Amino acid sequence: MTQEEINKQIFEKLEKIEIAIFGQDKTKKKTVKSSKKKSRSEDLTAPIQKLFDGGFFKEMKIDTEVISELQKRLLTKQKPLRSSVVNVLRGMTRKELLERVSTTRGKRILIAYKNKS
Repeated sequence: MTQEEINKQIFEKLEKIEIAIFGQDKTKKKTVKSSKKKSRSEDLTAPIQKLFDGGFFKEMKIDTEVISELQKRLLTKQKPLRSSVVNVLRGMTRKELLERVSTTRGKRILIAYKNKS
């Protein structure tokens, strides 16, 4: 008997012992339970870019005004998250398309965005 045949017999015996201990065949694939899909928000870069191209940011706009305009123009499938809108606006600021401006509304100081010119 060669060493390979001996190794093969040993592995077969170990597999049988493993099945006896764990109660299942390791060679069979496990069924994966279906899990809930995480809801992914849509990418807001393109809709906000459409607003930018249309001249929406000629005047100072705060993030909530951008959200309401996106809903009004039906540019998004669902109500956009405020944090997602702010992230896109910050990215446009880094690309130097927009600039951040502090504005006062009532007693609050808010950050607004407008065209960089």
